Amino acid sequence: MESKHYQKLLYTAPFGYAYHRIMVDNNGLPIDYEFIEINKAFEKLTGLESQNVINSTITQVIPNIKNDTFNWIQFYGNIALHGGEEEFEQFSEQLKRWYKVQVFSPIKYYFSTVFIDITAEKIMSQSVTEL
Repeated sequence: MESKHYQKLLYTAPFGYAYHRIMVDNNGLPIDYEFIEINKAFEKLTGLESQNVINSTITQVIPNIKNDTFNWIQFYGNIALHGGEEEFEQFSEQLKRWYKVQVFSPIKYYFSTVFIDITAEKIMSQSVTEL
């Protein structure tokens, strides 16, 4: 298949997709990451629009991201710098939503995320356990 086919598939997919570049300090530690590419579902699932995200860093887009109890930059930085892939569920305190995320690094310093919003499922699960 041609790469244009894959680009269209990712752009129109029902799951959020983003491609990023990790930024490191002089000691090689992750300090930020830049948005290179996102799809329409990313915009819908996060409320963040392409024109405000592409070529911007996460700390520019969500200045308080470092206040989250989960360290998104460090987590993604570890994958981008050391390779591999992970799947996890995490609450974004800044976006007030739960996400199920798959992250992987195709080459050093770069990583992709594919995710869905699982907030409704988490709320339903919590309601059931309270019964």
